[in-house]
Amino acid sequence: MLFSSRDPDHGSHTIRIVRDIVEIVAILAAGFWAFYVFIYENRIKPLLADPQQNIVATMQKTSERGGTVGILLRTEVRNEGSVRFFFVGYAVTVLGTRMTPSNQPLPPSRSSSSETTDTFFRLSPPVAVYGDGFITQLGNPSSPHGGELQPGSSISQEHTFYIPAHRFDLLNARVIACFEKTEAPSPARFEYRPDGTTAVSCPNALRVAYDVGSLDLR
Repeated sequence: MLFSSRDPDHGSHTIRIVRDIVEIVAILAAGFWAFYVFIYENRIKPLLADPQQNIVATMQKTSERGGTVGILLRTEVRNEGSVRFFFVGYAVTVLGTRMTPSNQPLPPSRSSSSETTDTFFRLSPPVAVYGDGFITQLGNPSSPHGGELQPGSSISQEHTFYIPAHRFDLLNARVIACFEKTEAPSPARFEYRPDGTTAVSCPNALRVAYDVGSLDLR
């Protein structure tokens, strides 16, 4: 029998063993906690998270002279997530339409994939009146544009363009952008659609499209 109740050192020896076990458990728990906070939360988890971007645009009429109207377009892309991301490409197109009122209720405009109810007006097919875009070095190594966006930061641009006065009643801004989570090359190119919209083709990247702003010119 290794220990007995008559052994005077039995109690103190047991206390030392328990104390050592508690200290080992505490050290291991602290190590796991440090790993979770500093490695998982700060390094691994951000790599698993998806980029969260918010794109907004505003348009403002600035002048009217010589039969033309000046429009100031402001666009902003903000990183609202916990990880940085990189632009691959970006394109904004402004589309102009005219509004035709009707005194009588009009039936909904239907197709096999959509339905729009404009009871007392119709909008003409949109016409592209302005476009701008860029592809970064990730999409084209010869590009001078960079595109890193840290969490909480934003990139903004201002553009002024001109349209014929009284030609359009409504302007809508549409943005198509491509993003990557890493700095790995991701080939991209511009594509021009029949409606005049400029888009960014980026097969390997995350692509998002937003109708981000409008301006009533009436």
